[in-house]
Amino acid sequence: MTKIYSILLLVLLMFSCKDETFIDIDDNNSTPDSNFNFGNTVQRNFQGVVLDINGNPVSGATVTIGSNTVQTNFKGFFTFKNAGVKENFALVKVTKSGFIDGSRVMVPTSGINRVNIMMIPATTMASINSGTTSTVSLPNGTKVKFDGSFKDASGNAYSGSINVALYNLAPSNQYLTELMPGSLLATNAAGNARMMETFGMVHVQLTGSSGQKLQIANGHTAEMTVPIDASQTSVAPNTIPLWSYDENTGMWNEEGSAVKVGNTYVGTVSHFSWWNWDAQFPQAILKVTVKNPAGQPMVNTRVTLKRSSQTYETYGITDNLGVVTGIIPANETLNLKVYDICNTIVYTSNVPPVAVGTTMTLPDIIVTSTGNQYTIQGNLKTCTNTDVTDGYALLRPATATNFFQYLSVPVNATGNFSFNVYSCTANPQFILEGYDYTNLQTSGEIPFTANLPVMNFPNVSVCNSLSEFISYKIDNQNVKYVLGNINAQWTGLTPTSPNAIPKQLRINSTSTAGNAFYMTQNNMLGVPGSFNTDYVLEFSGGFFNSSTGSVVVQVTSFGAVGAYIDFTVNGTYTDSSGSHTFTATGHVMRDL
Repeated sequence: MTKIYSILLLVLLMFSCKDETFIDIDDNNSTPDSNFNFGNTVQRNFQGVVLDINGNPVSGATVTIGSNTVQTNFKGFFTFKNAGVKENFALVKVTKSGFIDGSRVMVPTSGINRVNIMMIPATTMASINSGTTSTVSLPNGTKVKFDGSFKDASGNAYSGSINVALYNLAPSNQYLTELMPGSLLATNAAGNARMMETFGMVHVQLTGSSGQKLQIANGHTAEMTVPIDASQTSVAPNTIPLWSYDENTGMWNEEGSAVKVGNTYVGTVSHFSWWNWDAQFPQAILKVTVKNPAGQPMVNTRVTLKRSSQTYETYGITDNLGVVTGIIPANETLNLKVYDICNTIVYTSNVPPVAVGTTMTLPDIIVTSTGNQYTIQGNLKTCTNTDVTDGYALLRPATATNFFQYLSVPVNATGNFSFNVYSCTANPQFILEGYDYTNLQTSGEIPFTANLPVMNFPNVSVCNSLSEFISYKIDNQNVKYVLGNINAQWTGLTPTSPNAIPKQLRINSTSTAGNAFYMTQNNMLGVPGSFNTDYVLEFSGGFFNSSTGSVVVQVTSFGAVGAYIDFTVNGTYTDSSGSHTFTATGHVMRDL
């Protein structure tokens, strides 16, 4: 596995446990309602990690399930407790400025559902003009031809330049499951729920000269061309349905078709979102439980499925109970594989056909991992030495190589926790961390070497608060973190006052250890907004100001003294070594 799975799961900065009402599938003017069996509303737990396409954590992203919202922490980690979803359908949405909206649809289990999402940058590939036929292409042959007619969000005709962000997601991409929106669950033109096999996806985003979102004008279309993956050329049908993704419902909707032209598919669309070239099949649900020979659950284990003619595997991840449930093609035999932590296939079999619209529960799958087994157990205590009754223990290898090595379990009523884990090497090094939801405190990281089959950690004190952080990244370097004392002040008179000194937002780290960060933003009015002039940034590894940099400082929340200021910085700067990209995220308490 590449570094793209290297991410640390640390303490959560924000957490929500309110009950919520799941967003119902709304009426859609272009497609009928889906006949998918969503089931009743239930309460389920979720946790996950949000990364960018380079495997770096996306901090400060907004994660939503229904009406419930949390923010990813500085390691891209998030959690929901008792989220209201449907028995057979949970939609998790992630948004952050500068990225294409991400989402994941799953059939939730009764355990802790793991969600892995990778966000794609909304990178402008070309600038075109209204009133002119234009074509925007990617190096792999993906292209979109525009007829020059566009509208804004209010439906008014737009005239001017248009920035086009274009992204192609190939079926052979090893991170297809993490990158694609929703799932492969769809509603066809007849209103029937379908499971799909993708032959390629494309996302198009249009923005005007002022950054406003645009669409194709009413009555007009654009022609889209997507290359057929080399592994699918021989099985690609001559005509294939086109599907658009509805971000509100988490479903793909059938809208027209595309034809095979050489080694590409060509079709026309009347609006932009994600588009998918997919074969469709009736759907069913499959439930799988994976255990070791001792009957203990195999946690965060990858279970894959593949149709006989399919060229790639789709997969799910077992929860803390060893269970994974997913939507599958009905009425056909599927090949199932289980991979262990060492990425070794430890089980394979064929799943018999499942009737349309029904759920099949397989007998428990018993596997023997190729790794060494360890039991990590202990007890969490509050600052007053009472049991933590509402919390989690988090465990990861000191050097992680993929998503599936990050584990978490809830404590029981007396604060006890237990992990059954595997390692590809003997005497592995782990990092343990306890978390108390009630008091929003953490034990901090506890590194240790597992030199015994059973490692005991009695009375782990969970007494540390982590209320502030700043993370930043230069080019493709590793993300740097500022975790010491941070000072945030808003000083000066408002710019409209007579003889005013411009209001200045000043944020700087005061710790003498670790990475340093200093930022000033002048003419700051004390409300959320975007700023791209009159700033200075200094940090470990660089310096720039509004003369040598071109960045946007986005303040998303501006609290009173004692509350929090949340901000991001995105852009480029130039120094003696050349041009660099710079991103930063901060969650700091306002001191003045």
